[in-house]
Amino acid sequence: MAKISVMFGSELQSEHTLEVDEHKIGRAADCEIVVDNMGVSRHHCSIVKDGDQWKLVDKGSNNGTFVDGQRINEQILQDRDRVVLGKHNLVFDAYGYASSEVKKQAAGMGSEMTMFVDPEQMAKMQAELKSSGGIMALTIMQGGREIRCQLTKEETVIGKGVMADIPIKGMFVKPAQAKVVRSDAGYRLLSLGGLRSVRVNGSKISQAMLTEGDTITIAGQNLSFKKQ
Repeated sequence: MAKISVMFGSELQSEHTLEVDEHKIGRAADCEIVVDNMGVSRHHCSIVKDGDQWKLVDKGSNNGTFVDGQRINEQILQDRDRVVLGKHNLVFDAYGYASSEVKKQAAGMGSEMTMFVDPEQMAKMQAELKSSGGIMALTIMQGGREIRCQLTKEETVIGKGVMADIPIKGMFVKPAQAKVVRSDAGYRLLSLGGLRSVRVNGSKISQAMLTEGDTITIAGQNLSFKKQ
């Protein structure tokens, strides 16, 4: 028997004993191993029984499947191999069993679109993150003063609701009008629909990677994306 441990940084999120011939891995709820990360495709890859071994097979994922730093299409897994999917690591234990005390994830983000990662944008954003100490911020002028929100959370919500991290006023603004998703690839802005458009540097977007100096406009209010 073998198992997969799903890690987020140093945190163990779930464990899965490999008991059937194929375990689908991805963001969709019908996967045997759910990885709740927008950089992961709905059906990203699979672990397939191959004789006495287990083989990792990429399923045409948008951002690729990596084993110990190398992008693969398919590869026989060796004990302690580390599979990288977005911000998550999946550790393969050729001799292990999942602990009954570790809760398995039961739901994914199947309705969300996958976050595409452009290699040039990733390199540029990572350089900016390094020079800024790893954190960027959004600033907005309200009541004659500048309000700065450091983007330290994995998701920062912009909207009219009381739960929004960055409040935006105006008619038809939704409680959650947009969100900024932080990942190893950088910062991605997602519009959450509704009657109000979300614009970056004047262009209407549904999603866009942010770079330093970008201006986000919602309901006539401008937010600047800059170093903290």
